[in-house]
Amino acid sequence: MSVARDRLRIGEGLAKLSATDRDVLRRSCYEGRTTAQIAEDLHIADDTVKSTLHHTVRALQRTLQEMEVPNRWTNRPS
Repeated sequence: MSVARDRLRIGEGLAKLSATDRDVLRRSCYEGRTTAQIAEDLHIADDTVKSTLHHTVRALQRTLQEMEVPNRWTNRPS
C-alpha cells in the first residue's frame, strides 16, 4: 500500500469519530497540548480528557485495522 492511500484511509477513519473526539485528539496529537490544557480549554475535567483520548485512540486503531491500514509503529523491522 502506498503512503498516500494510507493517509486517505486515516482521514476516513478520523471522519468516523465524533467531532468532540476529533477535537480532543487534534489538540493533543497535532497541537501538543497537555490534558490539563485541553481540559481548561473545553471546561471539562482532566480525567475526562484522558478517558476521551484513551477511548478515541482505541476506536481509531480498531477502525484502521478494519480498513487494513498498516500500523507503521508496530510493523517496523527490528
